[in-house]
Amino acid sequence: MEVLSNAVLGELVSRSISYLLSKCDKRMTSSQEDDLQRLRHLLLQSGTIVEEAEWRHVANRAMPRQFQALRDEMFRGHYIADTVSSRVLLRGGCRNDDKFNPAKRIRFLSSDRKTTAALISSAGPRELQQMVRSLETMIGNMKEFAVFLTRYPPLHRQPYSAHLFLDKCMFGRQMEREMIMEFLLQFESPAAGNLNLGVLPIIGPAHIGKSTLVEHICQDERVSNHFSSILVYNGNNLKDSSMATLIDNCAIKHQNDKALGERQLIIIELLEDVDEETWKRLYYYSERSLAEGSKIIITSRSETIARLGTTQALRLRSLSAEAYWYFFKMLVFGSDDPGQHPKMASLALEMAQIMQGSFMFAYIGAVLLRAHFNSQTWSRILTRLKQYMQKNVSIIGEYPDDVKAKNNHRCTWSLIKQKPDKYFMLDDVYQKGPAEEEIPSITMADLMSGCAEPRGKTKILFWRSQIPPYFTYMCTSVTREIRHA
Repeated sequence: MEVLSNAVLGELVSRSISYLLSKCDKRMTSSQEDDLQRLRHLLLQSGTIVEEAEWRHVANRAMPRQFQALRDEMFRGHYIADTVSSRVLLRGGCRNDDKFNPAKRIRFLSSDRKTTAALISSAGPRELQQMVRSLETMIGNMKEFAVFLTRYPPLHRQPYSAHLFLDKCMFGRQMEREMIMEFLLQFESPAAGNLNLGVLPIIGPAHIGKSTLVEHICQDERVSNHFSSILVYNGNNLKDSSMATLIDNCAIKHQNDKALGERQLIIIELLEDVDEETWKRLYYYSERSLAEGSKIIITSRSETIARLGTTQALRLRSLSAEAYWYFFKMLVFGSDDPGQHPKMASLALEMAQIMQGSFMFAYIGAVLLRAHFNSQTWSRILTRLKQYMQKNVSIIGEYPDDVKAKNNHRCTWSLIKQKPDKYFMLDDVYQKGPAEEEIPSITMADLMSGCAEPRGKTKILFWRSQIPPYFTYMCTSVTREIRHA
């Protein structure tokens, strides 16, 4: 009898605890939904301010920094909102949360993304509430900013919704753009005996966007009106160059006969370093041959060119994980709310982590995902991406991204087919100008979708940029048969 009463009591206690936990879980879910709704509303507000600020000439130097802080917080808000909403919605339709939980499937994280990984893995009710409070405070402090913003003249208007023109604009480099503009337009006070020629080094790995950033700067009317000419040298070797031979080998990007004075902007694009003595000689003659107010921008992958600058070097790095997710989400979902596709949003979140900031992979991946907009195919693509990473890490010993200048081959195959029968060995991606070479008809997306299976050795269009300077990236593919056991 005592055993029976203990069993009944234990069952009642167990049911009571389960009931209380269930009620608590419902309250937490309701609270999360309220916070998510509030956060979505705040993100709409912050997005309106950000879009308005992006299309105005803002002369105040402090405002872009305040604007950048709001934009970063907006990206972080989108990241947390999409992560948490995916979990909440999936909890109702899939009991195996681990299967579609992006926090538990993060792989191949670089060291500078560990903070974000920790944020995502701990994203819950508390972090959601903190995000809401943080964004509320920031927007509340931006009221004067919004008022001052209306006093600045607008740029040429673009379509209001960001997803409509994302393919046609430079994303995520606003602060870097402002830093370069400040350097180019500031007055250099002449030092005793020379012109104190300003030199700005821009450093970053291959395909990170150095040339694209400089191109967009040169197209700004403030820059084109400030310099009488803008010249570009991309010979990649300054050895034995004088100022005269350098200018002779430059391409004229812009000519303005109405500009005041004869000041010039010279852009030097190098792959690696430049000899110390060569640079000293070149700089010495540049000071004496170029008009007062002329400037030099020198870009390279090499960190050592920082010593050549008369101002602090600008270093381009990959976007933060939060900004990259916003970028990738807009490419893939467009105007759709990822919250309406929780399983697919969760899969896309993990894909964004695997891509680690690669613009090329984002565009290629978006093409595939939009063409096969269903969770079953996306799940297969994610599995293939993991296999792609694991295979290439085993081949080259490191993450096979597109921003490292390495002479390595990579292996790829169809991400769509259930059982690919061919794989492709790709040479390193190389860059060409818009009209330097005939464009291959087969694209990287064709290989990954399985709609093209070239035989033997074939040139592949890896990716073609839709924004200036419209670079084309190509590689060579060699087809191999897959031998299934």
